[in-house]
Amino acid sequence: MKSISIAMATYNGRQNIKRQLDSIAAQTHLPDELVITDDQSDDDTTVVLDAFSKISPFPVKIHRNETRLGYRNNFMRAASLCQSELIAFCDQDDYWHPRKIEVVAAPFSDPDVLLVYHDANVVTDSGEQIGSLIERVPKQQILGPLSSGPFLHALGFTETFRRSLLQFSDLWPQSLDQDRLGDPLAHDQWFFFLASVFGTIVYIDEPLVDYIQHAHNTHGWGKPGFREFAEKYLRNHSQRLSHVAKAMRSRVDILDATKRKVEGVWGERATVAAQHYRSLASHHALRAKLYESHRLSERISAYRAIARSGGYAGGPWTLGRRCAAIDLCPGIVIGHLLPPSTYWLG
Repeated sequence: MKSISIAMATYNGRQNIKRQLDSIAAQTHLPDELVITDDQSDDDTTVVLDAFSKISPFPVKIHRNETRLGYRNNFMRAASLCQSELIAFCDQDDYWHPRKIEVVAAPFSDPDVLLVYHDANVVTDSGEQIGSLIERVPKQQILGPLSSGPFLHALGFTETFRRSLLQFSDLWPQSLDQDRLGDPLAHDQWFFFLASVFGTIVYIDEPLVDYIQHAHNTHGWGKPGFREFAEKYLRNHSQRLSHVAKAMRSRVDILDATKRKVEGVWGERATVAAQHYRSLASHHALRAKLYESHRLSERISAYRAIARSGGYAGGPWTLGRRCAAIDLCPGIVIGHLLPPSTYWLG
């Protein structure tokens, strides 16, 4: 089995971190190292970490950030400090099932597999199961290069990836999170994006972690309700669509830059992916125009331009037929009159 590092980012996790550490120590296949970057916790998190490091059955390397980085930069730093062939992200407040490392490492026997992720149980702090990550289940468990589309990604604590993807980390600051203004891609989005371009992604349909919900989750879990429905279908998304177009163009720039680092099949895949993202950027920009223009002729023209270029065809690299129906009505008819959406750009 290939060597594996765990990259854990911590911040004020004293209340829950002992449970997570104990679950890692109970793995059927132990990691080669646990790398922890603490983001200036001001509780007793580092006290718990130091105590665990003294009794851990594997090396524990604790790094205390000189300044607070925030979770995105903190996880990226943790990954950068890992030395093993495989790197598994780990939150501070979950519980790993005993076979997690053993199960996720197995698919990497295929050299084209760059990332593996899995299902998880969503549970309360008292252990009651309230859901799963079923909404993130792909149609196929093995996703070949460029087959997953632009927006699918996994939650970080479910991801394990090859260390070779770290060679592109200097390009990460150029990325843009398509759902948030002013932020680069989160660590889990970033490595999923790279893996989806350059190799194969494997999904394991088995819950290997208890994703524990409590009052202090950075990002929690919840079922979509009427608010999400209204925001998706009854709002003017021109601002968001313009931002998504910009985010897609940033991916084009990143992929063009990766070709200076790789050659052969990875270079070929980067070229094809850049073409896909360039097309997506154009289609999202046209959708933004469709919703922001007060002239009916311009809204119709934008719709036709998307349709003629295949933007509404089915497939992971198109807007899809549902968008075609929404853009037709209410889009063309009253899209410019709908209240602006702010929910997606928190």
